[in-house]
Amino acid sequence: MTTKKQQSDFPNIGAPATRALEIEGYTQLKQLTKVSEVELGQLHGVGPKAVRLLREALKAKGLSFKQAKAGETLKKGSPVSRSDNVEEFLRDARHPLIGEIEAVRSIIKGVSKDINEEVKWKAPSFNYKGEYLVTFNLRDTKRIHLIFHNPKIPEVKSELLEGDYEDRRMMYLADMKEIKAKKTALEKVLKDLIKLQKK
Repeated sequence: MTTKKQQSDFPNIGAPATRALEIEGYTQLKQLTKVSEVELGQLHGVGPKAVRLLREALKAKGLSFKQAKAGETLKKGSPVSRSDNVEEFLRDARHPLIGEIEAVRSIIKGVSKDINEEVKWKAPSFNYKGEYLVTFNLRDTKRIHLIFHNPKIPEVKSELLEGDYEDRRMMYLADMKEIKAKKTALEKVLKDLIKLQKK
């Protein structure tokens, strides 16, 4: 591992992102000129913050990512926003709880205008200014399963959050009735998490 770090000229993007890039064979910044920001962001473990740091490192060397294809336009200085892609993705997914998914998506996006939505890990995923908040687990077809994956989530206290993982918590919502009943509690979890990220 030490040898790989010495050979790589990547900035400090975190272990998950570094591993994801190494798995794909990327160890040098110049190799990233052959991939777009959107393509890079689809790799499991590579979030908007890592993409931003890599973009800045490339720029310092007079390099840049490959030009994104049509329909993959990025907002300058902000995380990838792909809500249109999410709509298309969900139409193709044909999940049995699509109505419930739409209701929860609406609640999450309504918490802050700075929450971005994209397709990540084969599901709708949400981040706040580059830091991931929550992702749907669409493999669960009998209930809404949300994964809050953020280093700060253990500090958020809510009876809706389950699990004792180091950097994530689970939330389960059975049906539309429960979604409506727990809307305020879900919003509070997101607001508390965003406040912690601002510190």
